[in-house]
Amino acid sequence: MPTVFRTAIITLILALSNAAVSAEEAEQTALIGVIGPITQPRGKSLHEGAQFAVDRINQQGLRINGKNTTLKLLVIDDKNDLNLAMLGAHAAVSAGVIGVIGHLTTDASIAASEVYHKADIPQLSPTAAGRGFTQRGYGNVFQMLGHSGYAGQFLAETALRILHVQRIMLIDNDTVLGKELTANFGNAVLSQGGLIVGTDRINAKTSDFNATIAKIQNSNPDLIFFAGVTPQSSAFAMRLQQVGVRAKLLLAGGATNPEFPRDTEQYPDGTLILVAGRPVEKAPEFKRLEKNYREKFSTPIIPYTWFSYDALSILVEAMKLTNSLDPSQLSPALHKIKFNGLSGTVSFATDGSAQHLAYTLYLAQQHRWKLLNTLP
Repeated sequence: MPTVFRTAIITLILALSNAAVSAEEAEQTALIGVIGPITQPRGKSLHEGAQFAVDRINQQGLRINGKNTTLKLLVIDDKNDLNLAMLGAHAAVSAGVIGVIGHLTTDASIAASEVYHKADIPQLSPTAAGRGFTQRGYGNVFQMLGHSGYAGQFLAETALRILHVQRIMLIDNDTVLGKELTANFGNAVLSQGGLIVGTDRINAKTSDFNATIAKIQNSNPDLIFFAGVTPQSSAFAMRLQQVGVRAKLLLAGGATNPEFPRDTEQYPDGTLILVAGRPVEKAPEFKRLEKNYREKFSTPIIPYTWFSYDALSILVEAMKLTNSLDPSQLSPALHKIKFNGLSGTVSFATDGSAQHLAYTLYLAQQHRWKLLNTLP
């Protein structure tokens, strides 16, 4: 073969090789952890809300630091167990995630937070509302919901100014968030001139409510607040109805059922629930997004679905702002962003707690959740 042809062939091979390398270098993957009790309805909503955001962003295209960037989720089921939450956190860090959406509860989020803090990886929880989550001095933790201090104030305003009750009984579910909610609610009620006629505690895993019901009947409250989550909260509501307790029952957002707000499922008419965020079903984009969501996923849409969707979206906004996938740069950026999400305006205080808060009150009526009011 003549030298000139050999030279041309070698040049062509090198050019193709360099082009392949350049194409490879122009592509990258951003791995994001989603950790929670994925087989449970709320955990599944957390996963699928994040996946819905990933699908949208990947379809639109994302370019970070000159490279086409594909988002991918690392999904880990921690079964809402504190030990598994820590193990899942270590696994996510080892896998190279650049951020984590999770965990479901305040207890699990706190248990895993030290792992992410040491690795300097942002942790955004769409569902953990306990004040303790953002009080550890970690600059990498972010709360999509208003914390329990704010929730307690809004619960008190709901009880006294909207429902116009005076005699209130508080019942927690022996969790970090449950204890915080009832304590903050009680303090806010007393400061506004209301009366706490009794308190009690129900273990989060029990279905035996008899002792608590006896205390309710002795205290004769106008309103009972129970800081439980579904399905225990619905079982408690049904039991109150069965024994003829006439006091109003007020629940917090963790008690939302999978078909909320379309169907109250097991909740009796008259049950009240205060949910973090503005009513997303009223958002301009909701109908279109809901239609697209239901074409892909079988899980019903609940408010936490959209908080997870927004958590993933704001993490991507931090990537765009820093033009980087370096986790250590993303947390500082998250503190600077003001993001208009489906759940409302999202921004974070210095400690990572949510700002621009809103809460929406619903009433179970004719097997549907009727929107009553939005605060403030």
